[in-house]
Amino acid sequence: MAEEVNIVITKSELRNPQVEDMLMAQQAAKRQLSPAERAPVETSFWMNPVFYTAAAGLTGAFLAWASIEPFATDSTSREERGVVLLVMLVAVPAMIGLFVGLIEGIMSRNFTKALRCGGIGIGIGFLWGIFGTMLGGFVMNLVKSIGLPFFMTSAPKIDPANPLGFLTPGIVFILISSRAIAWTIVGAGMGVGPGVALKSKKLLLNGLVGGLLGGFLGGLLFDPIGFSLTKLGFEDSGGASRMIGFCTIGMMVGVFIGLIENLTKDAWLIMKTGPLRGKQFVVYHNPTIIGSSPKCDVYIFKDPAVEPHHAELRQLGSKFEILDKGSPQGVFVNSQRVTKKILEKGDIIIIGESLLEFQQKDRS
Repeated sequence: MAEEVNIVITKSELRNPQVEDMLMAQQAAKRQLSPAERAPVETSFWMNPVFYTAAAGLTGAFLAWASIEPFATDSTSREERGVVLLVMLVAVPAMIGLFVGLIEGIMSRNFTKALRCGGIGIGIGFLWGIFGTMLGGFVMNLVKSIGLPFFMTSAPKIDPANPLGFLTPGIVFILISSRAIAWTIVGAGMGVGPGVALKSKKLLLNGLVGGLLGGFLGGLLFDPIGFSLTKLGFEDSGGASRMIGFCTIGMMVGVFIGLIENLTKDAWLIMKTGPLRGKQFVVYHNPTIIGSSPKCDVYIFKDPAVEPHHAELRQLGSKFEILDKGSPQGVFVNSQRVTKKILEKGDIIIIGESLLEFQQKDRS
């Protein structure tokens, strides 16, 4: 049996400056988390992309309608009215593209990002609005020319007392389906601005699919809204039906962009502190840059302890790794300072005074 050896530490050794330095280094390598900081954070309804992207799309559509509709009302001839309505059809996707592009940057307080995405969003929305309106109009007229003869043999006679009396179920089906197809085409360009601006294929695809689905559903509801207003006795239901119809399209585009984002996200960070508490940052880029520069993917503002390029989140196969980029204040994961670390679901990342919770979709 080995003989026990007592280790003796003298007072002079305890007071050695090197010991103090080592203790301070150990303390600096840890940052304790309180129970409140460890507690899960629920993302509020207002911070859900389904809500705020829908609100953005609706706002853009309403402003486009409100700025142009008075000219349609004041038009003295059918030709003038047609030109005004054509301008409106281009303005609606442009304004939806603008506001859908702006909203993510606004919600994350990154106004540089908002302006970049919004500017590209309105540009793509405008250009696609011109092309999509022409293509959608052509397809809509083609569907009508093929489908309507099956349900009507001559031009309908409209009774002023019952302006919708000529509408049979077959005619209604052709009118609604043709417009839904047309708005599906136009909707394709309404949500792709952020993906183009941020050079993210996944974000681009989310915007494209969301725009297609939102355009289809909004277009599907457009004519029934007009029919309902006419039945309710509105003498001139055109303006009101356009307002409700366009706003429905804008809202549906935003809803589906938000839904697609929630359904397809693989990994994301949840802000646990500050004014952005509950905000989700979906990981779209590899690497995802975290820092105090507005150019970062995760922008942490008003925190002097955060460097412009403080850390990176890198995807390694199915795993994600946090990497400190040499910041003086460091990066902590679950209270422990790290240079780099593979993250697990629920890990808490501390950068400056900000806490970010890492989440990842469960893999079956």
